Amino acid sequence: MKTEAIYTRQSVDRADSISVESQAEFCVRELTGIDYKIYTDRGYSGKNTDRPAFRRLMQDIAEGRVGRVIVYRLDRISRSVLDFANVIDFFQKYSVSFSSTMEKFDTDSPVGKAMLMIVMVFAQLERETIQQRVTDAYASRSKRGFYMGGRIPYGFTLKEIAIDGVNTHCYAPVESECAVIRQIFSLYAKPEASLGDVAGHLKAQHVLNRSGEPWSRNRIRDLIVNPVYVRADRRVYHFFKEHGTEIANPPEDFIGTNGAYLYSGNSETRKTVCLSGHTLVLAPHEGVVDAAAWLQCRKKCLQNQSAAKPMKAQRTWLAGKLKCGYCGHALTAKIGRRKSKADVRYYLCSFKYAAKSGCSFRSLRADDVDALVLEELRAKLSEFTVLSRGQQTDTVGRLYDLKNQISEKDSEARALVKQVPLADAALLRLINLRVEELEKQKEMLYARIAELEGRNRVDGEAITGYMQVWDKLSIRDRFAVADCMIESVRAWESGLEILWKI
Repeated sequence: MKTEAIYTRQSVDRADSISVESQAEFCVRELTGIDYKIYTDRGYSGKNTDRPAFRRLMQDIAEGRVGRVIVYRLDRISRSVLDFANVIDFFQKYSVSFSSTMEKFDTDSPVGKAMLMIVMVFAQLERETIQQRVTDAYASRSKRGFYMGGRIPYGFTLKEIAIDGVNTHCYAPVESECAVIRQIFSLYAKPEASLGDVAGHLKAQHVLNRSGEPWSRNRIRDLIVNPVYVRADRRVYHFFKEHGTEIANPPEDFIGTNGAYLYSGNSETRKTVCLSGHTLVLAPHEGVVDAAAWLQCRKKCLQNQSAAKPMKAQRTWLAGKLKCGYCGHALTAKIGRRKSKADVRYYLCSFKYAAKSGCSFRSLRADDVDALVLEELRAKLSEFTVLSRGQQTDTVGRLYDLKNQISEKDSEARALVKQVPLADAALLRLINLRVEELEKQKEMLYARIAELEGRNRVDGEAITGYMQVWDKLSIRDRFAVADCMIESVRAWESGLEILWKI
């Protein structure tokens, strides 16, 4: 004989929610016999049906042990319309009747089935509305710089502050740990250094992490890519902007003082892998690492994610710079062994040979590529030196002009905003379009300022000195020189494309 089944569910224990015991009491009143079984899920949401007790109930139904299912309310089964409809179809397949103590519908009639679906639509709407309210509240507080909880990063502790009259917390530096952080960035900034090298150095010095364990490469990488440590300036703003990150603060707020929070938002990608789809918010605490050093290390990590691990500067001074022109992965220096002739170095696509992909890259003689890059390097340095000598003093004037242009556009935008209360619909559209255009123009001006400031920091005369004794330099010294000027080199059999830093 088939038994009657009572199903109860409670996601969380709250004062305003009915307990599973009370749900069962209501359901018992609906029984037609004395033989029944209670299935209870505690601490499970109604967003889906993947719940232990519910799975047992469905299994018992499939095995012919249950003839009727009783619930306190329909949403105890599910708050999803699709899931609920599938469950009802499952019940009907095995001739199982269904009833709710609070919603009295005849599930065997078309009208009753329709009413069930209508009730479930509103249940799903309620759930999604609550979720949206929680999401909106979280987003609003996070974009205002409120502390949102989570693990406290290495180098900081918490202190109480008030933001807009609301009590919250912010990070306060732990100087002993901040000294280790600065050391990590200093070590990794060296062109030839890897995460493993940094971990080995810290281990040799008996420097342990907060858990009392040696630093691992993954822990070091997570620390380096976290913007909570950077003293964020315009360069940081443009870095994240270029990588598709939503930025809550305007560019003028990036003055090189505050750290920053990076929130995942709706993005499904990890923050350490991809910056697009995430949100950057200036934090109320002061950063630990200068923007230039942080960006150097962050870009190095970013490059290593899209390419093979960069070669240490042993076989080539272009280690980590050379990319396959076809697939974008790193080119690796290999030595071809010959019996009759001297060994020859070749550049091979690491991705093609490691993953046996269909990349079209064949191979290039390393000496030929190095010679071409060196020629371009000398020409670029000569151009840059002339420009820096002839226009160094002019840079200040150009920066001044660019900043004046930004001020003018700000003034125009403020004047337009003042007209909004008096504007009709047509004028309001024109004002919005013009303000958006002004913001785009300001972005271009800020990018130009960052470019000029970056060029002004390169010591062309010092690099020229190294170039004059190039043949006497070690591979690592050559790498250090190239790293000051070259971002990357894409190579094909037909030629090269160099992305310059200056």
